[in-house]
Amino acid sequence: MSDTAISENAHDTAHDHDAHDHPQEKQYWVIFAILAVLTAVEVAWSYLGLTGPALVLPLIVMMLAKFFLVAGVFMHLYFDLKMLNGKYFTWAFAGAVVLAVIVYLVVFATFHFRFAYFG
Repeated sequence: MSDTAISENAHDTAHDHDAHDHPQEKQYWVIFAILAVLTAVEVAWSYLGLTGPALVLPLIVMMLAKFFLVAGVFMHLYFDLKMLNGKYFTWAFAGAVVLAVIVYLVVFATFHFRFAYFG
């Protein structure tokens, strides 16, 4: 293979990489602001004196929102893994995480119910 062919292949690879959508600097700052606000709300929520599901469920929802935002943007799942002209991988990933949390909560509730009522 000649040097010309190698440099053309390297150029094509670099060009293909640049063709993908990536967040711009402004988007990173917007995401930073959203994460900062969500974190402030989480900290404030923990000081409201709530207990049980009123405390935990909103914190889990905010935690998942932050997780999906970070995974989707900073790990480039939202931008790089487009399938069939959509964001199916990102949605499948999000669905799998939500399903895992639901399974965890069901198992936790089952053990809590069992030990609370059947000692």
